[in-house]
Amino acid sequence: MYPILFSYKFINIGSYGLLLGLAFYSAFLITERELILRGKDPELAYKLLLVIIPSAIVGAKIFHIFENWSEFMRDPAGMVFSGAGLSVFGGFILAFLLSMILIRKNNESILGIFDITTPAMTFAYGVGRLGCHVSGDGCYGIATRSFLGTAYPNGIVPTSAEVFPTPLFESFFSFMLFILVMKLRKREMPEGKLFFIYLIMSGAARFLVEFIRLNPTITLGMTQAQIVAIFYMVTGIIGWILVDKRARAAI
Repeated sequence: MYPILFSYKFINIGSYGLLLGLAFYSAFLITERELILRGKDPELAYKLLLVIIPSAIVGAKIFHIFENWSEFMRDPAGMVFSGAGLSVFGGFILAFLLSMILIRKNNESILGIFDITTPAMTFAYGVGRLGCHVSGDGCYGIATRSFLGTAYPNGIVPTSAEVFPTPLFESFFSFMLFILVMKLRKREMPEGKLFFIYLIMSGAARFLVEFIRLNPTITLGMTQAQIVAIFYMVTGIIGWILVDKRARAAI
């Protein structure tokens, strides 16, 4: 693994930060293109980027702290300022909330813009998870003797044991989901349906991968991420039903 790609005196360029930046930038480019294709103001892509970057990072760090509270209590400053330890669900939740406010201020439909940004979210997540793998940031799976086993001896959170490379699994699924939503977006669907499909699929993927991740269980044998994943799936299913029902009523 290569957590540091370049180092000179006090300048360090890390693989995770580089790929995270690439994830945000690719999301911006995809969103800008989708807005133009749909006759929307591409300036909204810039505004969303400025809101999403800080809120996603802050939300991801806060969620990780709550997910690992005992570790945080042992070394609060170390966890807060560590380059590792970002929980993607926390980042998504805070970014979603602040994006909704921004979208409404721009007099746009929240679900309509979420549909437009769905391809960007799936692709960026895949790129971000590649950063987790390359840097070895600790979001590994459980130990395995299978051919999939990967060690991260030089990672940010090193381990010499061979574990499931769960970031790669999530990255692969995200890129497959990106291909799917890029095709689905060409179909006539009720506003919001593409976004709700994304919530269901991404929630299901995270729920399943947690069974081979190292995250501790908190209730009913489930991890905190699995509980949030269930919330994603339930929200997606309810949203799907409601937008379909509204579309049929409008006919």
